[in-house]
Amino acid sequence: MKDICLKGKDYCSGCEACANACSHNAVSMKADWRGFLYPTIDKDKCVDCGLCQKVCPANNDTNTSFQFREAAVYIDNDAQKLQRASSGGAFGTVARYVLAQGGVVFGCNMDEDYNVKFISVRSEEELKKLHGSKYVQTKVGMIYREVKDVLKTGRLALMCACPCHIAGLKSYLRKDYDNLITIDLICHGVPSQPYFRDYVKDLLSRKAKTGITTFRFRYKPETCCKTLHTTSSKKNVYVGYYNKDYYMTYFLWGKGYRDSCYKCRYPGAEREGDFTICDFWNNERAKLPIDVSNGSSLIFFNTEKAQKLKDLFEENSTFVPLKSLTEAMGPDKGQMGHPCKNDIRSKIIYVLYKCLGIRGPKLLFKLDQLRMR
Repeated sequence: MKDICLKGKDYCSGCEACANACSHNAVSMKADWRGFLYPTIDKDKCVDCGLCQKVCPANNDTNTSFQFREAAVYIDNDAQKLQRASSGGAFGTVARYVLAQGGVVFGCNMDEDYNVKFISVRSEEELKKLHGSKYVQTKVGMIYREVKDVLKTGRLALMCACPCHIAGLKSYLRKDYDNLITIDLICHGVPSQPYFRDYVKDLLSRKAKTGITTFRFRYKPETCCKTLHTTSSKKNVYVGYYNKDYYMTYFLWGKGYRDSCYKCRYPGAEREGDFTICDFWNNERAKLPIDVSNGSSLIFFNTEKAQKLKDLFEENSTFVPLKSLTEAMGPDKGQMGHPCKNDIRSKIIYVLYKCLGIRGPKLLFKLDQLRMR
């Protein structure tokens, strides 16, 4: 077996479906020079069965036309639950329902050393491990195998992830399960984990004298949905500051992502999840009679399975149905209309990072700051 992703490395999202599917454990994930994980094949273990190619989502066609069915703005009326959520609490609402049925929830966790990977949780107390935004590539590991084991017992399973991961899970499973619920996120793209961890290490070292001990992409208990643009008022937590912080600024500019993110097949296409969720940022144009200052979720009900669970959102909440994709996302349709645009800066970031460590991207950002003045 030469290549798993037949379209080429640039189309590999690192979903790890191939590694999960190989019963001979001949496929492992190795980091490239930027830190992004790609599958490699151990020729001594490979039996050339071709299964890794069959389960690769990039090798399968997708419908390129998005059919708008139902969407709504959602805000949980429970103040504590809303505070714990990154936006309006949509993920937590489905997750608590699944856990209450004795099911298992799968999602991304960032540990104390800022490693990001998929884990499973089985109680509402554990659910806090999945809270919070993580703007970085996630290590999948063998989580799809764990999802399958849960599904085979007949219990409910919920997977919340980027659409490429949901596609990887579905392709790995190779059949539909009535007891599987999926939520995909509207995703910009992802930088690599080594770049992110070195950024945090440098940041906390520089900020130690000010009492900063923790980094968060967003810190809603202090600043709600404004944390993409403001620092946290909690003294020991640093939140990425747009146009001041190089990691967050380049992320929001769409620079430094994995190659496949710029060729993403999911914007403007049929979504992979039963639900699609993201922040609702369009109220300035939509002018809905709601208070979005403490965060709000935009939910797309993509499948019949999702539509049957709509009652979960309508109870004890602010729930406003939307009429169109434009009302939901604005005229440009954002990440539902097109992937981020790439430029040479994405490559320069990693070349400088490779040569100079984290000082390299910082120098590039200083030049960009001068250019922005």
